[in-house]
Amino acid sequence: MPNTDLKPGTLLGAAAMTAVVALMFALRFALGVQALPDVAADALTLILPGGVFGYLIDRLQEFGRPSLILGMAIGLIVLGALSGALAARFLGALPRAGRVAVVVVALAVLTLPVVVIGGSEDATVPIALATLGYWLLFAVVLELGRSRAAGQPLFVAGGPSRRVLLYGAGALGAVYLADYLGGRIVKAASLGGLRPTVVVTPPPSLAPATAIPPGATAAPTADPFAGLTGITTTKDFYVISKNGLDDPTVDQGRWRLQVQGQRPYALGYAELRALPAVSGPRTLECISNIVGGSLISTAVFTGVPLRDLLERGGVPAGTREIRFTSADGYTESIQLEVAMDPSTVVAYLINDEPLPKVHGFPARVLMSGRYGVKNPKWLTKIEPVAQPYNGYWPQRGWNKDAFVRTFSRLDTPQDQAVVLAGKPFQLIRGVAFAGARGISKVEISFDGGKTWSDTTLRKILPKDDWMPFTYTWPDPTAGKHDVVVRATDGEGAVQDTAERDSFPDGATGYHHTNITVA
Repeated sequence: MPNTDLKPGTLLGAAAMTAVVALMFALRFALGVQALPDVAADALTLILPGGVFGYLIDRLQEFGRPSLILGMAIGLIVLGALSGALAARFLGALPRAGRVAVVVVALAVLTLPVVVIGGSEDATVPIALATLGYWLLFAVVLELGRSRAAGQPLFVAGGPSRRVLLYGAGALGAVYLADYLGGRIVKAASLGGLRPTVVVTPPPSLAPATAIPPGATAAPTADPFAGLTGITTTKDFYVISKNGLDDPTVDQGRWRLQVQGQRPYALGYAELRALPAVSGPRTLECISNIVGGSLISTAVFTGVPLRDLLERGGVPAGTREIRFTSADGYTESIQLEVAMDPSTVVAYLINDEPLPKVHGFPARVLMSGRYGVKNPKWLTKIEPVAQPYNGYWPQRGWNKDAFVRTFSRLDTPQDQAVVLAGKPFQLIRGVAFAGARGISKVEISFDGGKTWSDTTLRKILPKDDWMPFTYTWPDPTAGKHDVVVRATDGEGAVQDTAERDSFPDGATGYHHTNITVA
């Protein structure tokens, strides 16, 4: 390839890298091999200032991780195009083996530090070796597409040239990536459209609506809580993970839960389910849930108390924390006293059915009063440790304890709804949550917080789950109204009014909804 032949070199590099990146994701999907864009995304979350990352997460929500991985994949393709151009410009005088070696070494120097920073603790070496293999493949494919081979058939006389084959591979890779990554963006959009509430198959007249059209009104009912159970269906339970939407697939037959201690042992799935279990409702909220957000749900979970598993293995003297490891490389830890609390369990059922993949099959940790980051999914190892340990998100600056902040949300009427003037309006509903502190009061204001009225609470679940509330607006007055809710926890502390993003320990502020009375 002539030194000035930069455009073909750029195109060849982009095509070759597109094919290689597609292979990365194909192997990730088929074999669970972590793709370099995943590792780069993890590294970026470590490098970015926590405030910047938190700002992005709060605004992207379900789109955050898929968008980040898509950006990393595009970045690698750009890197491939640049590599092809530079190889065409500067490496033409080297022998073929020398050109391949230079490209591999240059890419390794650029990317292996990213692997070291972002790779999970137990997989850094395998990922580094896989990365070197990808760069060797890229360099060889790029070399095959060099211009001096452009007119030479690869297999038989008159067959496709090497360059045509390379462009074809790049095109196929692009189609695969568009399907694979685009599908995950679309799925994120569908998840973002969910707004889990406490309503489960209510009567039609009580079903929540995004807007109540002019002239519509709700039929009075003797029980404003009719249809409220407090339980979210499994399909509507919020989904967030560090993996975006491509979580690990765990083989039930081969899975073993390793429990370390004085008497280490391992449990299979059937063995775990055969142990004495407890069952009850649990509310989980994502630490990146925005004010009034939908990343909070409640379901009935069944599992084995973590204390039972630890006592069987024997907790060594001097243990300060219990560390968890998950199939996706996620790590987390909790204080020993929290681990020994009867409310902390290793769950394997949700709403009386096995955990779906997105919720951590075959087993996950659940504890009271902590954000979802403290409740790891796809659990593979439980390990007593003598020193405090910072897990995946605390390493990135998020609060290690992750106690939930007091939260309240108005579900109906929703923003921009229109209701009738002069008639009592009953469909005012929402939820409040303060973890183990419980909820003692929820208030509502129709004038932006100048005056407040008490709502009616329905204690249908234990105090450390969310609390449904309702309110009947006796005489809606015509005009626009800034509707605000606030909660008081069971210890008497009023919800924090200051508006703050979720980083580093959960968002604060009041949920506002604008409605019109006409």
